[in-house]
Formats: sequence, C-alpha cells, structure tokens
Amino acid sequence: MQHRGFTLLELLITIAILAILATLSFTGNTDLNEKTRAESFVLELKRHITFARAKATTSDEIVILCPVNATELAAKKNLTCTNDWKNDQIISFIDKNNNATYEVAGDDLLRVMEKIAVNDNLKAPDTRVRFDSSGRIVNSNGGKFIYCPLNKAEHAKVMTLTVGGTSRYNGDAEDADNCL
Repeated sequence: MQHRGFTLLELLITIAILAILATLSFTGNTDLNEKTRAESFVLELKRHITFARAKATTSDEIVILCPVNATELAAKKNLTCTNDWKNDQIISFIDKNNNATYEVAGDDLLRVMEKIAVNDNLKAPDTRVRFDSSGRIVNSNGGKFIYCPLNKAEHAKVMTLTVGGTSRYNGDAEDADNCL
C-alpha cells in the first residue's frame, strides 16, 4: 500500500527551515529600513531646500527654512525658529518683513516637513537657512546636515549646503562622531 502526503517529521522540518529563513530575512531588513529612512529624509530635505531657494529667487523676497515648535504650528500661531532640528517640525516661509519670524497675518508659509522619527537625530549647520533674493545663504556659512537613524553613525547620511545656496546629497557619513 502506497501512502500519499508528508509525514509529521517532514512537515516539522520544513516549518523549522522556513522559520529560520524568515528570521534571517527580517533581521537583515532592519539595517535596510534605517538606511532607507535616512536617505529618504535627507533627499526630502534637499528638495525642500531647493524649493525654498527657487522661491526666494522667483519671488525676489527672503525665504527662511527652519525648525519650529510643532504644537504652535498646529495652533496656527506666530512662529520663531528654534535650534531643535531633531524634535521640531521644519518649515519654509517667505519672511516679508525680514524679522526671521513667521507671522501668520503677514508671511506666506510655503512648506512643512514631517517630523523625524523619535529615536533619530538631525544635525544642522545653523539655527535657520535664510535665502536672499539671489538664492544665496545669508548669515551662515552653509555646512552639513547629518541625519542619524537611531542616533547611530552606522547608517548616517549627509547633505552639504553651500553659501551659494546649492545643496548636494553626499550619501554615507564618513565620520563616526557625527551623531554624538
């Protein structure tokens, strides 16, 4: 008599092998998720900076990009730039009266970025990025934006901002001290 199907032992071995493969694939995806999240954020920040610069040149006005308190932003209050790029929300606005403050009644809010993930870190070269009507950065020497997923340098990504107002995605951070 010939039996069809699998024995219990064959079924258990197959399930064990599948479980091991699934575990290996999920642990490898954690690093991939960190790399992708960091790269995605830095590229979005680059697009935001490029847009702010373009808006400054086309509108012939001062445009500021900076972090602001998310609660005050949601309440539609006047906003002062903070230096907390990690915890606050990044906005860009036309600063019509050149006082470096977003005023609901007088300034134009251009864009708002999503906050970064809770355990991640973002370092910026200055409190704010201020573009003049020629697209150049004013009151700053430019510098590097460094995004560190899970506050670790292992998958950190870098973007450089020049005094001329151009931004360049550099990719992986070379220096391990960037996230400390």
